[in-house]
Amino acid sequence: MHLGSVLKKPGLYALSALSCALLTGCNDDKSNASHSYEAQITYTAHGVPHIEAKDYPSLGYGIGYAQARENLCTLSEQLLKLKSQKSEYFGAGSGNANLLSDLGYKAMDYPAEAAQLYSGLSATTRGLLQGYAAGFNRSLSERAGPQEYPSPCRGADWVTSITAQDLLAYQLDLAGLSSARNFLAAMAAAQPPVATVAAVDSAQLDAGHVFTSEGIGSNGWALGSDRVDGASSALLGNPHFPWDGELRFYQQHLTIPGELDVNGVGMVGLPAVVIGYNQNLGWTHTVSQSKRFTLYQLELDPADPLRYKFDGEYRELSSKTVTVKVKQGDGSLVDVPHTLYFSHFGPMVNLASLSPALGWTTSSAVTFRDANAGNTRMLEQWIAMDKAKNREEFFQAFADHQGIPWVNTLMIADDGTASYIDGTQVPQLSPQAEAYWGMASQSPQLAPIWQDGAGSVLLPGNNSLYEWVDTGDAGAPGLVPFSKAPQVTRSDYVYNANSSHWLTNVAEPLTGYSLMYGPEQIVRSPRTRYNAQLISDMSGTGLAGADNRFTLSELETVLTHNGSLFGGDFRNELVTRCTNHNSIQVNGSAFDLTAACTALANWDGKYNLNSTGAQVMREFLAAFRVSGHRDLSDSLFAVPFSAQQAATTPSGLVAIDAGDVDNDPVLQALAAAAKRLTDAGIALDATLGSVQYVIKAAGKDPIAITGANSYEGVFNMASSAVPSRSTSELATNLVGSKRADSPLVSLDEDGTGATERYRINYGSSFVMALQYGDNGPEAEMFLSYGQSHDPESEFFTDQTLNYSNLQWRPMLFKAADIRTQAVETLQLKGK
Repeated sequence: MHLGSVLKKPGLYALSALSCALLTGCNDDKSNASHSYEAQITYTAHGVPHIEAKDYPSLGYGIGYAQARENLCTLSEQLLKLKSQKSEYFGAGSGNANLLSDLGYKAMDYPAEAAQLYSGLSATTRGLLQGYAAGFNRSLSERAGPQEYPSPCRGADWVTSITAQDLLAYQLDLAGLSSARNFLAAMAAAQPPVATVAAVDSAQLDAGHVFTSEGIGSNGWALGSDRVDGASSALLGNPHFPWDGELRFYQQHLTIPGELDVNGVGMVGLPAVVIGYNQNLGWTHTVSQSKRFTLYQLELDPADPLRYKFDGEYRELSSKTVTVKVKQGDGSLVDVPHTLYFSHFGPMVNLASLSPALGWTTSSAVTFRDANAGNTRMLEQWIAMDKAKNREEFFQAFADHQGIPWVNTLMIADDGTASYIDGTQVPQLSPQAEAYWGMASQSPQLAPIWQDGAGSVLLPGNNSLYEWVDTGDAGAPGLVPFSKAPQVTRSDYVYNANSSHWLTNVAEPLTGYSLMYGPEQIVRSPRTRYNAQLISDMSGTGLAGADNRFTLSELETVLTHNGSLFGGDFRNELVTRCTNHNSIQVNGSAFDLTAACTALANWDGKYNLNSTGAQVMREFLAAFRVSGHRDLSDSLFAVPFSAQQAATTPSGLVAIDAGDVDNDPVLQALAAAAKRLTDAGIALDATLGSVQYVIKAAGKDPIAITGANSYEGVFNMASSAVPSRSTSELATNLVGSKRADSPLVSLDEDGTGATERYRINYGSSFVMALQYGDNGPEAEMFLSYGQSHDPESEFFTDQTLNYSNLQWRPMLFKAADIRTQAVETLQLKGK
């Protein structure tokens, strides 16, 4: 086959000979201006590209081309967002959402920051970004015009060619996913008490998203030689991410002969594998409970709310006035000017909708400092991880770059070891500052911010004692150095399910680390407890079988068996109670619990498609969910939490007050659950598959989905989270509104607006089961939403159907297997 030729299927675009040099904005790095790109893309089933290139710029070229082929709209819209142009093209949005986003991004100004930082990148990183931009632009140029764009942005005039600096700006945004992004609306709404700006007064914030990372999560298991059968080590990766919008994973196999050979997933716009494996190592990530930012409460000058006291002297807040163009109903554009404010810590934020004390008053205001600000190191670190040949090189990638923004890492090596690392960006506080927050966070005023360790840190902003401590040995000034980060290597197992590092191994928890990595010796979430029980089970009757050592197929059942923490003894206790007291008074009338009790008795304790009655337990547990947490109230349990039995406590059903059965909170919650379901038209004994599904886009049939919410104590996550951030996504307006007292989502399927079901748009996304045996790595996977973001693509629902049926598929890695199963091959060449 000659360069430039194509083996193609009907309907696929032929490659043009158009060179990168003809594309606007293609070259913004003189060192790569005349680079000759050469890459081969071999596609296998489900639209998976295996990209082989001669060097890093060419690899980026292949990645950019492949990602744009299916997901051009997604990245284009994110770059539009970073340029604060959503209001210009889509209007101010419901509740001024687009305007608030634009103003917040004006405060961050990632494009300007990227332009400033770009020259400091390594040659490898610049080459990858430059090549990606060229490959993306080539794919764009091969479309005859906007009417040939993928359907989510067909005909759009906001899709343009991109530059390497655009990509760096987007990666700065991704680094702030669980910090700066949380505060965009709050930055726009931060105005001194003498100012009133109607456009931003309506900003409403959710403490569960501002203070915590509860909106994203994961499970990760790494098993060493002591716990694996038929292999030296094994890994189970199970990130929980949105099923729509820009945060969907994209599978890609990347090869530079003699340099790099890695298979796994990345994100659109990020030319690397972030979760995956190579010949010797495999890894996954889970969202860390570490603190990536600190809030500061400023003491203001009573005579001037634009001055704040620091170390006994007043400082002036700085300001920046920006202008956003807002599209009106008649199509005209109106300029909206707005002033944003900053302390020396960082942007000012208005959190008054969360607590009046956190607003901007005449006496105090809130600002924050972000540990991921300016983090250009993450791509470099992921590439170093991708090509590491052994455990030592993998750890050295963390020491050299310290760029991983907000995730733990679970890693296995073919030498039989399993490792855990929290290498996230964490502020380093003085012992006095940590001690202060350790006490202050327990006060009634500040506990809602800390949220038992799931939340954030608020420090006094009037004294340098609370500044970050820079010891000069971390990835960036003021961070905890990697040598002090929680990390361990074992031959049995390590795991994480988004609680802190503490219970990484049940038998030997990690202790003695900075509070900024999350709390130790406090209650774990139901999902963490269930993970802990499954992985530490040495009874011979668990999922690992009689030998307590996992084969690859047994490891896969950890996800697919769909069991739950509350499906056994707890369920039996609840059934006993409602059987003994099957009628109670609810709002002055008798309520018969028989049907609900029968449904629970017949439930198999799992969340499979054919499981009946699972929804009754779900709605019951929802009544005890702690707001903003993955956890449940202590009031539900008979046995309180014990640090010595952290995997199994709290447990048991709280005892009934025999003298006041009608007011038993357990029976009242069960009655409320039964009524909610009945009112929604859902039979108490309906199968889960009939009421829990994903609708991928308008006009697409529902696809039934297994799994449950984190608070239900499961491994396999499936839930209804916030709608996609992507305004061009066809599914955006189909999610519906979520009830405050229930996981049910209101839909408008029958035209009345009264329909309620469990509409899934978040949870198990990319799932990988991997082992290292005599024949090297062997892996199987799910990608619950598929490769493409375009509803017209054949790769839009294909893998969702696989996931619905819990049908694993192999991750092809060996060259011979790829050649045998190749569907299409492209030879790319350009400048």
